[in-house]
Amino acid sequence: MLIDRSRPLHPAAPAPRARWRTLCFCGGVLSLPGTLLAQPAIPVGPDNAGPVAPLVSSYDDALSLTTVNGAIAGEAILATCVTGRNADGTARNQKFQDDCDLIVGGASQDEMGSAVALEQLAADQINAQNSAAVRAAGVGVAMVQNRLQRIRLAERAGDEDPFMIASRGVLSTASGGAASADLAAGPFGGFFNYEYAGGDEDQTAYQPGYDFSRWSLAAGMDYRVNERLVSGLAVRYSNEDANFDSNRGELTGDSWGLLGYASYFLPSGLFIDGSIGYANTGYELERRIDYSIAGSTAHQLAKSDPDADVWNLSLGAGYDLFLNPFTLTPALRLSYVENSVDGYRETMSDPTGVGGAMALAVDSHTYDSLTSNLGVQISRAISTESGILLPQLRIGWIHEFQNDQTRVGATFVNDINQQPLYVLTDKPDHDYFDLGLGLSGQFSNGRSAFIAYNTLLGYEDVNYHAITAGVRLEF
Repeated sequence: MLIDRSRPLHPAAPAPRARWRTLCFCGGVLSLPGTLLAQPAIPVGPDNAGPVAPLVSSYDDALSLTTVNGAIAGEAILATCVTGRNADGTARNQKFQDDCDLIVGGASQDEMGSAVALEQLAADQINAQNSAAVRAAGVGVAMVQNRLQRIRLAERAGDEDPFMIASRGVLSTASGGAASADLAAGPFGGFFNYEYAGGDEDQTAYQPGYDFSRWSLAAGMDYRVNERLVSGLAVRYSNEDANFDSNRGELTGDSWGLLGYASYFLPSGLFIDGSIGYANTGYELERRIDYSIAGSTAHQLAKSDPDADVWNLSLGAGYDLFLNPFTLTPALRLSYVENSVDGYRETMSDPTGVGGAMALAVDSHTYDSLTSNLGVQISRAISTESGILLPQLRIGWIHEFQNDQTRVGATFVNDINQQPLYVLTDKPDHDYFDLGLGLSGQFSNGRSAFIAYNTLLGYEDVNYHAITAGVRLEF
């Protein structure tokens, strides 16, 4: 990927060439391998600027060929490398000096090799953690929304004929799905859902592309407090895998969570409901680092296992409009997700090999997402000999208010200077659509089952598809 280096990398970052010139006249020392330059150390003060100028020019060219986050990491590598302090430290510090000397000094012989090394060393794979957390939280919220709607419809039906009750049902889809047209057989209700989702995110200026897949299980129970109020609790587990393009590594995450929910509804059709949930996610991230500079080759696997706490809050209101045999439900919902990732340190698969001292220590960081979902769903009840079938279509416009591009701070574990750097997260799409199709069946004794399909439309650089199925029973 070619990056326009005529502008700063980020509004807060200076143009790279100006910064490098400042570094070259700061009086530091850059230690370079003898295979790259005749002398192992070159003074970089003004009295000996001649030999350094071609080196800086070559490194400047290398950074112009790498990614945005690779160039940011490259500036930090240069800033700490020119001091030469790591060469006088511990064995790990000395190994770090050797690795950064190869990247900086190697640019004089192999600009593209240095550019690839910087792209590989920048931890831009961490962007996938936030996407996984938001997707997992959305599944739980959608599950609760749909469950609450089933209860509202059953309560309003009262003592009417079951087929009339079914004609008012709504088969829910929307990223989680649920069975509907349930008969209020008792004050308690239990359900079990399974979901499989998959898709991909394209490469951008701030992250590599990757394919992802997720499966999740959810089970819950609720209680109708009275004819207008219901509350419940659900537990869910999800597992997500992401495989990065160009053999850049993989990310896995296992998540356990609890979700409490409640709904208050009026006979007129107006309703208000909400939910609050917490989940703990354990990630395993493996960043594959492969590069070759001037005959020196690195084959490393940077491993880490960060943990994250994910909170989500949802509040919505809508109106159920019965137009027998159709049901029309416009609704507006606000959802907030906070994904707090603990700080962590990477370990390299071959610490003594080329690139083995370039592991990162990543700071703790928090991602926030606040979305609105304005949508409408329509269904039609169809009577059969075995029960009631309800096909449904739902579409919603989702707007992201927050979740802007942020910085994630980091340092190199073995750098004696602890020179700070950062990773820029990807920019979210602020407007897209959620489309759902589904079919549910209501049978005798309060039993029901469903299957649903969901996808996102208009979300730039993202393809997403999900299939959800489940069963439930009133008692």
